[in-house]
Amino acid sequence: TDLNGNPSTLDAGAAARFHAGRALAYEGQYRWAEALEDYQATLSLARAGNFAPDPYVVNSVGNCFASVGDWVGAREAYLESAALFQTSRGFRNGASTTQRLDGAVYASANAALAAAQLGDEAAAEFEFRNVARRAPNSADARAALAALLYASGRVAEAEEQWEQACTRNVGCGKYRDMDYVKRVRRWPPTMVEKLEAFLKIQ
Repeated sequence: TDLNGNPSTLDAGAAARFHAGRALAYEGQYRWAEALEDYQATLSLARAGNFAPDPYVVNSVGNCFASVGDWVGAREAYLESAALFQTSRGFRNGASTTQRLDGAVYASANAALAAAQLGDEAAAEFEFRNVARRAPNSADARAALAALLYASGRVAEAEEQWEQACTRNVGCGKYRDMDYVKRVRRWPPTMVEKLEAFLKIQ
């Protein structure tokens, strides 16, 4: 690297890895603007080398946008990430789902969260139902549906979704912890508020 810590003589692949690694470090320090710049540099290097964008990196771009309150940019990135996961080689291996399916589900859930923050609750509900159908063990999708349904007055349906979340492999315990929901899972403010309101009746 040069005196500024930049990859001056690395090939494109190594440079992309450098930027992605540094972006991850910046995320850990909550330095979202620097992280976003490095993630976008990673994607630019991929395009320059005629490589498909890494869907994990695109999802991370969405996380950076979300962290600075740009939910339009976040949703666009999450939708792109989900689409990339689904068109990536190795998305399915015979009848067995792979890590790529898990990534597609996660990015799709992120896109649904962003839709809710943008006020499109119908789209958020529709997309979370799709996630729950594709990933029946997703407590995240069930908890989100419970929050959305309760906010729209469908209390019985909300309770049913919450009960299903609690019987998943992961369980609903983490979704009672608002620090986890906000800081680790990165739910947007409107969904956190809806979940808190729902939990008051539990």
